[in-house]
Amino acid sequence: MRKFFSKNQLFLSFVLIIGSIHLLPVAFDLAKKETNYTTRLMLNINHGSGAFANYVKDGARYYWDHYIDLVDTSVENSRLRAQLQEMEAQNLMLTEIRLENERLRSLLNYKSSFKGKMVGAKVIGSNPSVLGPGFLIIDKGSSSGIKKGSPVLNNVRAIGTVHLVNEKTSMVMLMTNPSSVADAIVQRSRARGIVTGAGNHYVMKYIEQEDDITVGDKIISSGKDNVFPKNIVIGTVTKVEPYRGLQRAFIKPEIDVSRVEEVLIRLN
Repeated sequence: MRKFFSKNQLFLSFVLIIGSIHLLPVAFDLAKKETNYTTRLMLNINHGSGAFANYVKDGARYYWDHYIDLVDTSVENSRLRAQLQEMEAQNLMLTEIRLENERLRSLLNYKSSFKGKMVGAKVIGSNPSVLGPGFLIIDKGSSSGIKKGSPVLNNVRAIGTVHLVNEKTSMVMLMTNPSSVADAIVQRSRARGIVTGAGNHYVMKYIEQEDDITVGDKIISSGKDNVFPKNIVIGTVTKVEPYRGLQRAFIKPEIDVSRVEEVLIRLN
């Protein structure tokens, strides 16, 4: 009980004052001793208590109104944040559409300039676990005329060859796959070799010792393997070294073939 009174002294004092204010007139009336002095005292006390009550009421109203304002502001901020997030999402979507349109327009331009029959496709998957890394899955298959071994391109850049074909989808073996092979030449000197995949780069093998090849040379398809059309860009030479009485060159791919999103497949 003592702890209760010590913790609530202010509240209990306020209750006692208010109670005294309302009981004093009754006590004075009962005693029949009301005087002008006591009347003025009571008026002053009543005026003070009324002013205090009004102060408390006005303060409570002020803080309540401001609390409501804060709540309204918080709700408005949440609404504006939601609108901003929606606008950012729409802007991101529009940017993706614009970039995709640019890529497709570039592919269409290349397709129109190419004499052979081509079909466009979108990449819908990569690296199926059953075959390991170095593969892509596209959304076109035999119903679109695609056959196993068809070359897969991205503009004038080599991507790989069709490895497996279903009716509506196909699996593409990328040129970075160690099983990939392409007949190629050095664009500058016309030196010839065979390009194979080596993970994140290519290796050009069987280059004669007397052939002219150096760092920075562009490697393109020769068209002699009956797979890739002639003059398709493969990559750039980064290193040349002797190898088993011949030469071999390490090649940086012209494009990261594992990140392409749209491709062209040569049908014939």
